[in-house]
Amino acid sequence: MNFKRIVLIIPLLICLTIVSFSQLRERDEESKSLSQKSQQQQQQMISSSLSVIMDGPVDPKEYIVGPGDIFAVSIWAAVPLNFQVPVTPEGSVIIPTVNEVAISGLTLDDAKKLVMNEIKKKYLSGNASFTLFSPRTFVVTVKGAIKEEGKRYIQATQRVDMVVNFRKDDRENIDTTIAQRNIVLEHKDGSRYNVDIEKYYATKKTEYNPLLRDGDVIIIPQKAIKSNFIAVYGAVNKQGLFEFADGDSLVGMLAIARGLSKIADSSKVVITRYINETTPEYIKIDLRKIIDRSYTDISLKRGDQIVVYEQYIQQRSTNVSVTGEVIYPGTYPISKDSTFLSEIIRLAGGVTKYASLKNSQLYRRSVNSADIEIERLESGRGGITPEDSAYYYLETDIRINRELVVSDFTELIEKNNSSKDVLLRDGDEIHISSKKKTVYVFGQVVNPGHILFTPNKNIDYYISLAGGVTVDARSDIKVIKAATRQWLDPNKTVIEEGDYVWIPKEPYRPFSYYLTVYSQVFGIIATVVSLVILVAR
Repeated sequence: MNFKRIVLIIPLLICLTIVSFSQLRERDEESKSLSQKSQQQQQQMISSSLSVIMDGPVDPKEYIVGPGDIFAVSIWAAVPLNFQVPVTPEGSVIIPTVNEVAISGLTLDDAKKLVMNEIKKKYLSGNASFTLFSPRTFVVTVKGAIKEEGKRYIQATQRVDMVVNFRKDDRENIDTTIAQRNIVLEHKDGSRYNVDIEKYYATKKTEYNPLLRDGDVIIIPQKAIKSNFIAVYGAVNKQGLFEFADGDSLVGMLAIARGLSKIADSSKVVITRYINETTPEYIKIDLRKIIDRSYTDISLKRGDQIVVYEQYIQQRSTNVSVTGEVIYPGTYPISKDSTFLSEIIRLAGGVTKYASLKNSQLYRRSVNSADIEIERLESGRGGITPEDSAYYYLETDIRINRELVVSDFTELIEKNNSSKDVLLRDGDEIHISSKKKTVYVFGQVVNPGHILFTPNKNIDYYISLAGGVTVDARSDIKVIKAATRQWLDPNKTVIEEGDYVWIPKEPYRPFSYYLTVYSQVFGIIATVVSLVILVAR
C-alpha cells in the first residue's frame, strides 16, 4: 500500500519540479531583458541630462513632480535592474515588476518615499533607489510690463528670474527697464505669491524666487523707479535707486545694495525721510545695535534715502613719482601738505653725476582726466582776439595736461637754499634731466643735428657748425629753451646746454600772391598821392 502511494507521488513531484524550473527560467530571462533595456536607457539618460539648466542641486522639498519628469530606477537584486520611467500624462509612474504609483503634484521628497515603499513591497532584500534624472519642460505665461507677452517654454529647474530677465539678443545682461520686485506669480490652483528677484540675489533665499510649475502665470508690474524708490548711497557695494516693496527694512535694503563696503562705518547710517515736500527728517542709526539685536530693524517708507558713512582715514594714499637721473627712481608716498621736494630727492638717493639740475622740472596736474574737456571749454570764455586764440588754446592744452611748478633745482640741491624748496602735492612728477652737452640745431640748415655745447658762443657759431642756412631759410630764428620750452629771440637769451635752435623755412608763395600784395601797395600809394594833390590845390 505504501509502495503504491510512493509510486503515485514521485511523478507528481517531478512535474512540480519541472514547472518550478520553467518559471524560474522565464523570470531570469525577463530580468536579463530588463537589464539589457536598462543599460540602453542609461546611455539615453546620460545624453539627455547634459542639456538640463540648473543653478545647483534640486531641493527635494521644493521641487514639485509633474508629467514629463523622467526618473532613474535602480534595483540591486540577484539580477541588478537599471531603467528609466517617465511620469505619464495622468501623473503616475509605472515601475516594471512593481506597480503603478501616482506621484504628480507631490514634492520630490514625498514622491521618492512613496515609490520606495512600493519597491520594497516587491523586493524585500537588497537596495533600491528612485532618482529624478531629467526634469520636464512645460509652458508658462508672461504678462505685464514686458516687450513680448506670451508663452515661454522652460524647464522645471528654472526659477522666475530666468524668465523675467531672459532676452533673445543678450543672454548675459539683465534688462534694467524690467521690474525686479513686486512681481506676482500665479499658480493654476489660483494661489498667488510675491516674487522679489533683487532680494533673492541679495539673500539667496529661494522663497523670493521660487521654481516655476506647469501653467504658471508671471505678472510683471511697471517699473516706476522715479516715484516708487528707495535710495542708497555711500559706503555700500552698489549705490543708486532701488524699487520699493512693502515690508522693506534697513537691513534688507542694505543687502539689496550688495552689503557694506570694507570702509563703511556701520555706526553712522542716516535715513532722510521727508515729512512733507520741504521738511526733511533725519533718522540717525547705529547699525551695529540692529545687527546684534539690541534694536529692532527699521521699517522703510517709499522715498527714503539711506546714506552709509565711510570710516574717516586721516592718512589718504598720496604719492609722487621721481624719474630721470636719481639713484632710485620710482614712486614715493608723501604726507598731505607737509612733504617737500628736497625730502623726496633724498629718499630717491640723491641725483647722479649725470644730472642736469638746470634743466630739471617739477610737473603738476591740477585737472584730472575726466574734467579736461570741461576745463578746456571754460578756458575759452575769455574775450581773446582771433589772432591770439590759437596760441592761447595751445598753451591751455599744455597747462591742462601738465603744469610746470616754479622750481630751482640748482639752488635747492647744489647750494642747499631752503627758500627754493617746494611743498609737494599728490600726483606731482619730478624729473631730473640728463646732461645733454649738446645744442640741437634743426630746420633750414645744411646739416641739422646735435652740436657739442661750448659756453659763451652765440647762435652764428652753432649755425656755422651745422653747415650754414639754406636758401629757403627765414630770418626769424628762434632759440627753444631746454628747461621751459619757451621760444625766444636769439638776441634776448644766452644759448645753454640742451637748448634747441630752430631755423624756419620761407613759405612758398605763387606769383598771384605777390601780384595781390603789389597791387595793394600801389593802390595805397596812389591814394596817398591823390590826397596830397587835393590838399595842395
